[in-house]
Amino acid sequence: MLFLINYKSRIFFLYLFYYRVINVVGRAGIVMKQNSNPINSEIQQLIDNKLAVYNQERTPDKGYYCILFPTQKTLYYTLWFHNPDALYYPYIYLSNLELNASNSVSTAIRILSNSYLPLFFVERIENYANNGDDIINFGKYKGNHLQTIYLFDPRYIQWIADKFEAKVKSEFRFKELAESYTKAYLDTQTRKTYKPTQSRHIGRVGDKITNLELTITRVRLEDNIYKTRMVNGTMHFYVDQFITAKDQAGNLYHITLKSSNRSLQTQTLPAGAHAYQVNEKLMIESAKVTKQYTIHNIQYTRIGYIKFIK
Repeated sequence: MLFLINYKSRIFFLYLFYYRVINVVGRAGIVMKQNSNPINSEIQQLIDNKLAVYNQERTPDKGYYCILFPTQKTLYYTLWFHNPDALYYPYIYLSNLELNASNSVSTAIRILSNSYLPLFFVERIENYANNGDDIINFGKYKGNHLQTIYLFDPRYIQWIADKFEAKVKSEFRFKELAESYTKAYLDTQTRKTYKPTQSRHIGRVGDKITNLELTITRVRLEDNIYKTRMVNGTMHFYVDQFITAKDQAGNLYHITLKSSNRSLQTQTLPAGAHAYQVNEKLMIESAKVTKQYTIHNIQYTRIGYIKFIK
């Protein structure tokens, strides 16, 4: 239904939504990009449409995400999270996006596909950690920034948020940052509960399935921690696509498509790789049932050794 909304309705919703949240956003110290926007009108229209569709039924009461325009420090658009409960640093940096605006929006939406919080474009961000409060000074990751470890071992950040006991002001700021990263992690990684209850296991483990038509319902990108490595001072990432899809009867499948090529950015597919999208059709000639399990009383079938119909 979302994609049936006509252009005028999308633009009306976008301005209505911005009107509802502008006071919240303004009080938080964020500057929305307006008159000095360097993006041409055609691209801006495309971006507005994407954000209008994505932001429907999402409110900033519990936080929101920001795409920051390139600054003197980076040529990339960057993704940030705003935590309204933070006292010291409301904003935390999450990751680089792309070199152009439209692709940055698409990448951000993929990263946030599981989120219940809205996404905005911004010109400037204030009140973020820039004095070393985000550096870990203990344990196995001593000397690293929280954001760096958030990308590789977010559960360690969650442990800091839950277990670290702050005693002085700098440690309170450090713990608050860990709590913000944990909030962003739980928001983006916690699986939404799927409504269809008719899903059932297909076949048995080891069975071969043929002539399968699936519709993608969710795509998640994740760095393969076993293949990611440093080569000649440059980090090489191997980014896998984790896909949830359903057949015409509503049965749910999990598919993992592993990357064989490197990427120079975390959670970013390498050049030339096909980025699967929600609602995209998968035409499968044959596959093998590799696992079956139940999550929240919903049955899933994992398939592998997939041969697609060309």
